[in-house]
Amino acid sequence: MKHISRPLFMIPVFLGVTASAQITIGPADMPSAGDTVRYRNTITTADMADTGPSHLWDFSALVPNAEAADTMVTVGSTPILYQFFFNNSFVYPENKADFAMRGPSIGIQGFSISNVFNYFKSNSAGYRDVGFGANVNGLPTSVQRTPVDWIYRFPLNFGDQDSSASHYQVSVPALGFYGQDQMRRNEVDGWGTLILPADTFEVLRVKSRIERTDTVYIEQFNIGFAIPEPETIEYKWIAQGMDEPVLQVTSVGGVNTVVRFFYQPDDITTGIAPGNGSDPLRAWPNPASTVLHLEGASLGTLELVGADGSVVRTLPQSSRTTRTVDVSSLTPGLYTLRSNVDGTTTHVVIAR
Repeated sequence: MKHISRPLFMIPVFLGVTASAQITIGPADMPSAGDTVRYRNTITTADMADTGPSHLWDFSALVPNAEAADTMVTVGSTPILYQFFFNNSFVYPENKADFAMRGPSIGIQGFSISNVFNYFKSNSAGYRDVGFGANVNGLPTSVQRTPVDWIYRFPLNFGDQDSSASHYQVSVPALGFYGQDQMRRNEVDGWGTLILPADTFEVLRVKSRIERTDTVYIEQFNIGFAIPEPETIEYKWIAQGMDEPVLQVTSVGGVNTVVRFFYQPDDITTGIAPGNGSDPLRAWPNPASTVLHLEGASLGTLELVGADGSVVRTLPQSSRTTRTVDVSSLTPGLYTLRSNVDGTTTHVVIAR
């Protein structure tokens, strides 16, 4: 995974809303073969209507539960019977995939899917789901999306809107066939700063409304019927270089059913490296809007640097072990607290 590195000895001090510039998302920010994206599942009752430009989303209270991972593999490493349909640019150029991802097995009465590989294509035009291969009731089956599902179109910027209709159909031995028609409507409805329990990211938020209708044909009785599914909405916060959304909330029928988010607490340590045997620097409250308290045996000289690189506040060296900084007059936004003793930095977000 293309991970954003952090300086060593960093304290996250999250105090509010973002003053960062809007980012653009493109193919370099999507996954590729060889990547593994680990995430945690949880629940949330947060209001998904909370969005907009230059926005702060504070999800720092999310509780990390079960860990899972998405692993991307080369198309050539998947079963050869699938490759004819997803690794063949001459016969099926629209379904020629760049990588595959392992999918879950499904088993219900009279119907089973196993050895699942989902196939994806990513280039400068966009990121799309082109189909899947699986053993359906024990028989290898390749299922192409025709047309394909455009998950995103690139470049992705705030205010963009697009739609994508897709379809697939699969023959089910001893049953008949199952098909699905899908309409995806995307809107980039926000940009700004996302605060997670162990990380902070500059993001775009994409809201995807997905309407699906399942079609089932039972050969034994020569009957078929359509089953409309409840509307699914995917809320995705996308950061540069992170392969997959760093936070995704999926709502089905108006209820938040699935929440997954990036969680890598090993990226963060608990203090700025002491310069001459001094105690680590500590800062609180978290979040704060009017004052910031600093504690350490020797705080040295600190600079508060704005998002444009200008120094907005200089805190002279002090022998006191605690110091209180008034931040009430600062413009809300993203800042960096920088030590002139050892050059280490801490990200600071000012809020109201």
